[in-house]
Amino acid sequence: MDGKGIGIPPNPSSKLVRILIVEDDVNEAAALTACLKRYEQLHSQPFVISRTNTAFDIIDTVPDANIIFMDIGLPGINGMEAAGMLRMRGVRTPIIFITSLAQYAASSYEVDALDFMVKPVKYESFALRMDRALRVIRRTLGRSIVVKTKEGMQVMPITDVTAITVDGHTINYHQTDGTVFEARGSMGKVAQELAGTPFVRVTSGALVNMDYVRSVDTWGVKLSTGEEYPISRPKRKDVLREIASYFGGSDRS
Repeated sequence: MDGKGIGIPPNPSSKLVRILIVEDDVNEAAALTACLKRYEQLHSQPFVISRTNTAFDIIDTVPDANIIFMDIGLPGINGMEAAGMLRMRGVRTPIIFITSLAQYAASSYEVDALDFMVKPVKYESFALRMDRALRVIRRTLGRSIVVKTKEGMQVMPITDVTAITVDGHTINYHQTDGTVFEARGSMGKVAQELAGTPFVRVTSGALVNMDYVRSVDTWGVKLSTGEEYPISRPKRKDVLREIASYFGGSDRS
């Protein structure tokens, strides 16, 4: 499909963030809710909080949430398995695991978890992770790439686009499901209009979505989808600085 033009609708003015807690322990759920209420008051950040005590309620639907806090040790289907099922269905909602076993930390990234917390949840630890989660979702909340085509409009949520590349005058939008949408356009204009989103320009012909970056080396970046893109030498310093800044200075490689 050929098209041209790109636009990004502005973020909604509302700061409302929907939180889903998946936790079977009533006391642990209450402790996390208390942390959310405290954060809400201290940061003037309104939350809508819902809870379910089993992963069965979310694996067959798209959770109505901007952030999911999920216990790993759930009965039936555990949190790690549930997250894997969600990711296989293309659900990209940020997940923060809650676990009593710190050894799950490394494997949590295999299902593209944003972070994890060890029980019992303490407010100081929670607040750091909440800060990071909000930085991530505010970059994409309600935002989409809109490409004009002969047939009309093609709307792609930013969270569904892993990378954007150019081939001549054709812009390729790489989707999380492996498909590639083609449109006519200019990479320079695309990069300009995507300023302020999670996309970073790694070469003159490629933008990558930092939400999917899982490793960075001397050659380039590797995404959680398996895609690999080089970083051009002139851009290396700025790209590494931007990726580090996006992840709050942390190293997720």
